[in-house]
Amino acid sequence: MIKKLHDADYPLIIVVLILLCFGLVMIYSSSAVMIGEKKSSFFYFKKQFMWTAISVVFFFFFAMLDYRKLQKFITPAVVITLILLAGVLIFGKEIRGARRWFVFPFLSFQPSELAKFIAVFFLADYLDKNKSRLKYFFKGFLPPLVLIGGIIGLIAVEPDMGIPFIIGLVAIILLFVSGARFSHMLVTAALCAPLAVYAFMSHAFRMERLMAFLDPWKNSQGASYQLVQSIISIGSGGVIGKGPGGAEMSRVFIPDAHTDFIFAVIGEEFGVWGALMVVLFFCVLLQRGYLISKNARDSFGTYLAAGITLTIVVQAFFNIAVCTGCVPTKGIPLPFLSYGGSSLLVTLCATGVLANISIMGKKVIRLR
Repeated sequence: MIKKLHDADYPLIIVVLILLCFGLVMIYSSSAVMIGEKKSSFFYFKKQFMWTAISVVFFFFFAMLDYRKLQKFITPAVVITLILLAGVLIFGKEIRGARRWFVFPFLSFQPSELAKFIAVFFLADYLDKNKSRLKYFFKGFLPPLVLIGGIIGLIAVEPDMGIPFIIGLVAIILLFVSGARFSHMLVTAALCAPLAVYAFMSHAFRMERLMAFLDPWKNSQGASYQLVQSIISIGSGGVIGKGPGGAEMSRVFIPDAHTDFIFAVIGEEFGVWGALMVVLFFCVLLQRGYLISKNARDSFGTYLAAGITLTIVVQAFFNIAVCTGCVPTKGIPLPFLSYGGSSLLVTLCATGVLANISIMGKKVIRLR
């Protein structure tokens, strides 16, 4: 095991560990004031610490497991994921008008978090086996889109448009860099546009969020409340921030700031420099993922590394864009930093696979 870790991409592992540790600190800082009769100031920190410890174990497990062995489990994994996505619409617990979670006595699980990476595994496997057919619309380009569209559709019904956006964008990027014809992508976009518009217009709260994004100060106590408070919190941090534990604005005025709006807490406590450091870490992760994909020992590893990296980084930048008012508000966690057990576990498992691709890639280079 130690010998295998010696071949791993150290910058990737270091960046992930730094983000995890910083995330724990920020979760405590942002949630310590949420003290009730049955909750101590360490309540959320303890739960996240437990999930972090479990997730790190899985990270190293998948880092040691040859990623090529996972390829034969992709089909059953896709079937299970589709069953879970359909099942949560029936048996999931409704929270704030959405059915996204299976809630058990000691934990909750969000199937869409798993679906993000299962979609990547499926696409990597498909492109590995059918890249030569990709130039044909019906025989090569359309089949993977049907399955990806099914996954996106089931998640959108929950309702949730954030994760479908990430899955769709990553899928399009992977297909494009794999040689898909631009004309096929335009036809697909034209066919999907009416469905996207309908999904957006079918829920009044999405229109409210769009209006809040276009003019957040007009309804600062209503639909744009979180966005306005996030912008104010980040702005109040200035260049150097208020220091650890000094985020009075975001902790008090942003509901559940330790989840989707934890970047606002970071901006208030550590200022512009702290916020830029977080962005830099994800840029480093993107760069390491690119190199791992480039040096992978086979095409499956290349597509898988690219898909995992893009999924994590796109989600991170989307979350940051939401917190800074660059895109309409959507509840998506910041990878490695936001509170949430199932999201962290699935993300670290996928990152472990990415680390294994780097290990196997270096072995091939040494043999040459």
